[in-house]
Amino acid sequence: MSGFRLLSTKLLSAAHKDRLIQAGVSYTEWDFITCHPEPFSTNTKDKSLIFTSQNAVKAVFNQQQVSEKNCYCVGEKTKSILEENGQKVTKMMQNSADLASFLTDLNEKQSFLFFTGNERMPHLEEFFQRKSLPLEIVEVYSSKPQPKVVGDFDGILFYSPNGVRSYLQKNSLNKTLCFAIGPTTAKALEEHTETIITANQPSVEHMIAAVKNHFTRLV
Repeated sequence: MSGFRLLSTKLLSAAHKDRLIQAGVSYTEWDFITCHPEPFSTNTKDKSLIFTSQNAVKAVFNQQQVSEKNCYCVGEKTKSILEENGQKVTKMMQNSADLASFLTDLNEKQSFLFFTGNERMPHLEEFFQRKSLPLEIVEVYSSKPQPKVVGDFDGILFYSPNGVRSYLQKNSLNKTLCFAIGPTTAKALEEHTETIITANQPSVEHMIAAVKNHFTRLV
């Protein structure tokens, strides 16, 4: 894989970077989206909590103590961080649309509190509105684009539709191969390119596996 140039559109952990570098790619990264926690105040008593991103979990538990609650979330990493903060994850799904469908089909009555950012997919709100169910929404972080002109790469890793939009503010895709963390991000890319590989599951680990599988076949 030596010589393949890869761009990540967000900063990765040291362990993830090492896995890519050990695979032989030439690795570059830039945070095309910055996230900032926002102050909030809400009562979690008798509420079940919903999280669709790691950023929301970090924003909540960095600001206040929360006793153990029933939590519903999207993604293995989000689930892991919730459990590290003493929470019970009742259900984890791979995307917000599936989680919304599951929650609105529950028979038992629950009051839901959705911790989220200012930029999000509308699946949860739409599903709850469609079934006339209450959903309290609390924005606990804000996402802002941080575009930058970058050079040419053999592959680009994208993690969200917002990251796609931020990248395209100052760059074009041409025929560059794009790796999408999930179907929602892939859909945002489809408006601009056909060269897309979507990870089998929405996690950085599965994206890295997709990168290694693709570029190894080219050697």
